[in-house]
Amino acid sequence: MISRRTWSRALLLGTCLVAGAARAQLAQIRCAGPPSAPVAAARAPAREPTVKDYEQILRRQPRSAHDYYDHGVLHERMGEHTSAILDYTQAIGIEPCLAQAYERRGAAYASLGQFERALKDLDESVRIDANSASAYVNRGATYEAIGQNQRALADFSQAIALDPQSANAYLRRGGSFELTGELERAIREYGEAIRINPNEAQAYFFRGRTLIRQRQFERALDDLDQAIRLDPRDAKAHQSRAAVFAAIGDHARSIQDYSEAIRLDARYALAYQGRGDAYTRTGQPERALRDYTEAIRINPKNAYAYYSRGLAHAGKRDYQRAIEDMTEAVGLKPDFAPALRQRGMNYRKLDQLDRAVADFDAAIRFDARDTVALNELAWLLATSKQAEWRDGKRAVELARSACNLSGWKVPGLFDTYAAALAEAGKFEDAVKWQEAALESAEFARTQGDGARARLQLYREGKPYRAP
Repeated sequence: MISRRTWSRALLLGTCLVAGAARAQLAQIRCAGPPSAPVAAARAPAREPTVKDYEQILRRQPRSAHDYYDHGVLHERMGEHTSAILDYTQAIGIEPCLAQAYERRGAAYASLGQFERALKDLDESVRIDANSASAYVNRGATYEAIGQNQRALADFSQAIALDPQSANAYLRRGGSFELTGELERAIREYGEAIRINPNEAQAYFFRGRTLIRQRQFERALDDLDQAIRLDPRDAKAHQSRAAVFAAIGDHARSIQDYSEAIRLDARYALAYQGRGDAYTRTGQPERALRDYTEAIRINPKNAYAYYSRGLAHAGKRDYQRAIEDMTEAVGLKPDFAPALRQRGMNYRKLDQLDRAVADFDAAIRFDARDTVALNELAWLLATSKQAEWRDGKRAVELARSACNLSGWKVPGLFDTYAAALAEAGKFEDAVKWQEAALESAEFARTQGDGARARLQLYREGKPYRAP
């Protein structure tokens, strides 16, 4: 019944909005005095209302502006923003000074992405009732959605000035600080929201998410545990906690949380991608590929999902498919240096060295601090069996840059530097750095046979040629 009724009401929306717009032109004249009495807040129900409860209420014919307003609120709670707009427009038509109706209609427009209309309504709500903290919060949220963060911050601050006990205002202001990278200020704002309302799950979630960015994983885990305790159905909280488990190496629990996030929201592309990463780290490539593919199906514009799937294909030595996925990633994000670098590595595996060099050069151009790209290109230029690609001088420069960026602490980079020095004819230095690489017990254990063979070549005054 609700769906048919909602559909018929939606058909009337255009007509109603035209009439509402005409009435709104009179609103400023007619609202010269004080605002209409606010809609009384309903007492908290003994239990969470169900859709059937809402249906019963919506069957009652509204008679007053406040009735239409109440119906609008119920439609919003049911996610029926178009029907809510229709109700709020009716309320405004009956009572043009009902500031809350403008505020809620503005919020409903914002939910539909109609931000210009949203701001007009929220401006009018604030004009009618300049003491409404919630109107400033909603207008601030709309400014934030269109990238006007300074205006958003000003509105959230005004809301706090009007109502210092508004946990939501602190929550939103914390979000503004997080967007501008002021993470400590964001954490303080979220903490204040929690102090005011210790049962605000979103405040714990946002603070936990910010703590992840600071790599304070233990504190983040505490907050996300609390967020999930307060709201077990928050898929984003489960996804964030899964990311923490992944960061601390607890991949089994990471997979559990990603799976719960997916159960709660089957179209949560980021959760599929994260679970795919966890499967990759636990040696389950087929499951990883399925999850990456699902993430791409849900959001085909996500360059990182293509990149991750490309890595999985490369791990299975399916270099052509890896190249195809990296190409998709670069097409979506042309400055995606890691994807360019990884595509170059796959081209090198297929002996397409011209393309490999072009990709390594592009990766370095976009990220001059990419030590992996620097090292890969240096190795190719130093050791290629194709003479036209060898360039000892440039290989030395690239390898030295990689070592500098890593603080001269990575034995594998010493190995490349030694190969470059040998190609440049500096065999004494090549021997020195190859020996330095072999001083690392781990490097000697994993790469020792090949590294010692190269060392012998350098001692004999011969450069190394890759097979």
